[in-house]
Amino acid sequence: MMAREPVIPGDIPEESVPSLLRNWFLGSKARRYLSRRRFVTVSGLAPRSRGGWSLDVGCGWGYNLFLMGERGYRPVGIDIVQNDFTAASMIARANGRQALLAGADVSALPFPDGLFEAVTAVETYEHIFHPDREGAVREVGRVMTPGGVFVLSTPNYHSVVEAGKRLIIGFPALRRLFPPMCYPAGEISRKDYHPYTYHRPSPEGEIKALLEAQGFDVLESKRIIFVWKSIPDLLFPAFIALEFLLERIPFVRSLGSTLVIRSRRR
Repeated sequence: MMAREPVIPGDIPEESVPSLLRNWFLGSKARRYLSRRRFVTVSGLAPRSRGGWSLDVGCGWGYNLFLMGERGYRPVGIDIVQNDFTAASMIARANGRQALLAGADVSALPFPDGLFEAVTAVETYEHIFHPDREGAVREVGRVMTPGGVFVLSTPNYHSVVEAGKRLIIGFPALRRLFPPMCYPAGEISRKDYHPYTYHRPSPEGEIKALLEAQGFDVLESKRIIFVWKSIPDLLFPAFIALEFLLERIPFVRSLGSTLVIRSRRR
C-alpha cells in the first residue's frame, strides 16, 4: 500500500466533515488501514492512463478520485447523496486538483456513451437497491469504452463477517454483544430505501453472472482483509502479520471480508 496520501485541509467546516473521513480515514490504525486498503486495491487494478476519463461510483469525499488521478486519469465522481461534496471539493483544491462531481444515480448516468476508460465502485454495490443492479451495471457498460476496465469491491457474502451478521439478525438479542454494524437488508419497498441504511451483499456468482450478461468479461476476483475495525492500536501490527498469512491459505482466503472483481467491457 504505497499510494501517496492526499492532504486533508484543516478548515473543513465541522458539519461538513464526512463520517467516513473522520471515523475511518483519520481514525484508529485498524480503521485507517481498512479505509485505505479497499481503495488502493481497486484503483491499483485499473491500468494506468494518459489522461483518459474515469468514473468513481459512490465517490463520497473523493479518496478514489485522488488515487485515480495519481494513475493518470481525469476522474469524475458521482454519488446519489451529495453530503460529502463540500469536503470533496476542499480536499481536491488542497491537493491542486479540481473535483468533478455529480449528484447522480448509477442506474441513470448523465454521461454520453463510451466516455470512460475505467469505472470503479468501492463498497458501493451492496448499497444499490437490489432490483436496480441489473440496470446499474448496464449503465456502467454504456458509458464505458470497449476494452475499458470496471473494478468493484463489495463485502464478501461468504465471509465470516457477513455470515455472522446473517446469524445475528436471526437472534436480535445477540446484537447487544457486538459493536454497531451494517446488517443485511431484507425485502423492503422502494419508498423505504435509502443507500446509507441499505446493505445487501450479493454472492460472487450472482455478481459475475450479471457482469457477463451485461457485456463484461470477468478477468479476476479475489478476497482480501481479515483485520477487524475494532482492533486496538497496540495489537494492530500482530493482526497485519496474521492477515498476511491468512490471505495466502487458499480456503481461508475465501473467507476474507472483502470481494474485489475486475472485469473488462467487451
